[in-house]
Amino acid sequence: MVFFTIPRYHRLMAEIPVKPIDNTTRSALLVLAAIAMGWTLYVTRDLVAPFALAVFFWLAIDALARWIDGLSPRIPYWFALTVAAVVTVGLLAGLVFVVADTVGDVVDEAPRYGERLNELVREGGALVGQDDLNFTVMNERFGLSARLEGIIGGFAQAISGVLSDAVLIAIYVVFLFVAQASFPAKMDNLFPDKTRRDRAARTGESIRHSIEQYISVQTIVSLIQTVISYVAMVALGLENALFWALVIFIMNYIPIVGGIVAVALPVMFGLVEFDEIWRVFALGGILFGAQFIVSNTVQPKMMGDSMNMSALVVVLSLTVWTALWGGVGAFLSAPLTVIMMIILAQFPTSRWIAVLLSADGDPDMDGDGKQDKAPMPSL
Repeated sequence: MVFFTIPRYHRLMAEIPVKPIDNTTRSALLVLAAIAMGWTLYVTRDLVAPFALAVFFWLAIDALARWIDGLSPRIPYWFALTVAAVVTVGLLAGLVFVVADTVGDVVDEAPRYGERLNELVREGGALVGQDDLNFTVMNERFGLSARLEGIIGGFAQAISGVLSDAVLIAIYVVFLFVAQASFPAKMDNLFPDKTRRDRAARTGESIRHSIEQYISVQTIVSLIQTVISYVAMVALGLENALFWALVIFIMNYIPIVGGIVAVALPVMFGLVEFDEIWRVFALGGILFGAQFIVSNTVQPKMMGDSMNMSALVVVLSLTVWTALWGGVGAFLSAPLTVIMMIILAQFPTSRWIAVLLSADGDPDMDGDGKQDKAPMPSL
């Protein structure tokens, strides 16, 4: 029997040649890791999604508090934070009140909407020579009621899901603010080496800046589009204009698809509410024009390079995150993908994924949210 001492064991292990992992194996491991991560996010969505939403609100409240704090040196941060929290809670409470009030109005007006739909279908059938066409026949053939109920039900389910987790999200936000003061000390202990600690700090600051920039820009853009849309809806006489304005404001946080839905839903209800067809076309033209002009002029100039994602990646990320987390995933798809891109860019093994996700092929960002001229050393 041969006995190995510990020093001799280490010597023998050091003499064994270690073959580097080839690119095929490395790529396969990355794919398997991505599948495992996606499965984990899907299975734990009831726990992780509320926390991700809480981080979003935490950053939004903190950004608003620091903006208020910067207005005057006499304003203490605790006072600015209190004002920001009260404003956020007030806006969310107002949203819940308007949604609940509007749902009751829509239920009360459902018979009138049904009669108007039948009238519209009969008029359309007469134009194509189908005088016996009515909404009942169309509904049986194409399942219109089921599709409409599915769309509205999905939106209502997303809202109710967030409201049901409101207490848990609020607790998360409170503890995030409580733990915020200990973040620097934790960074020192996690990264004893100063170079790596500085790099990790810059990476975190880049993520924070990008998300805050996204929140601020989307909020301003949504407010502009909401105000224009609300004025147009009130001027044309659309019922529940305030509710539809809030829907437009919320849906604008969902990339691409949100803007389309935000225009389509009020126009669809205008179709059954308005007696004159020109009002429907005017409403659709104004809402679409506001979305198109603001999204293609104001938003790109304000957003700059803080997101650095191509349109294809935005659509793919929206699809993936919606499949994983539903409405919360759609709402957070853009910032979550930016976080992934910045983190993946820090490691040589996964850097190529970050390059593919970026819009210009340069995923490196410094603390101000702009691309570095030269890539920084990885973690």
